[in-house]
Amino acid sequence: MTKDRFQSNEVPNVRRIAQHTATESRDTSIRVGTSYAPLDLWYVDLDVSADAPDCFRHWLSDDELGRAERFHSDLDRARYVVGRIALRRVLADRLGCSPAAVRFSYGRNGKPMLEGGRGHLEFNLAHCGGDAVIALTECAAIGVDIELLRPVADVESLARLVFSEVERRELELAPDPVSAFLNGWTRKEAYVKALGLGLTAPLTQIIVSLSGRAALLSTGLRGQSASNWRLLNVPHPRAVVAVALGPHPESTGAT
Repeated sequence: MTKDRFQSNEVPNVRRIAQHTATESRDTSIRVGTSYAPLDLWYVDLDVSADAPDCFRHWLSDDELGRAERFHSDLDRARYVVGRIALRRVLADRLGCSPAAVRFSYGRNGKPMLEGGRGHLEFNLAHCGGDAVIALTECAAIGVDIELLRPVADVESLARLVFSEVERRELELAPDPVSAFLNGWTRKEAYVKALGLGLTAPLTQIIVSLSGRAALLSTGLRGQSASNWRLLNVPHPRAVVAVALGPHPESTGAT
C-alpha cells in the first residue's frame, strides 16, 4: 500500500485545477440550492508515452482491464486505461488508500460511484479526444462534460435532436452557433450525468442557457427544481467544460 500511494503522486499526466472558490463563500465551496458543496477539479492528459500506463496497470480491476481489451483502437484503449489510472489516483489520495483498493459500483444506467458510498464522496469523469476532466464533491450529485473546441457541421440538425424549442431559438440568434451549441450540450450533459440518467434523459425537455453564465432553466423532471442546481463553466485552453452540482442522490426521488 505504501508503495502504491507513493507512486500515485507521480502519475505525470494529472493536473489539479485547484479547489473552486466561490465568491459567495469564504471557503472552497459552491452554493448549491440552500447549502454549499466543495468542488475539486483535475485535468488529465490522456496521451502520455506508450509505456507509461504499464507502470500503473496493476491498480485496475479485472473489470476495467476487460473493458480496456474490448476497445478495437489501440489509441482508445490506451486513453481509457490512462483515464482510469488517473481517476484511481485522485480518489485514492482523497480517501487515503491505495489506488488498487478503490472499489466501484455502478448505477442503473451505468454511472460509476464508490462502493458503499465511502465518505459521501461523489465524482464524475469526462473525456474527449486526448483530454479528460475529473470532478469531485461531497454530499452532492455531480456531473462533468468536456467537448473540444472544433468545427461542428450542421449544428441546427443536431440541435433538433437534443435541444428544446427554447434552446433552438437561442441558437438561431447566437453570433457563434457552434460555441453556443457546445455550451448548451456540455451543460446539459453535465446535468444528465449528475443524475445518472444516461440515454433515458428527456433531453428536449431539459433547458439550459447557451451563452453567458451557465444556468439550468428547466430540469425536465418531476421532483427536481432548477433552483437546487448549479451549473458552472470551467476554463480550458482547448475545450468547453461544464460542471453540474445538485441535491445528493439520496435526497431526491426524481422520475
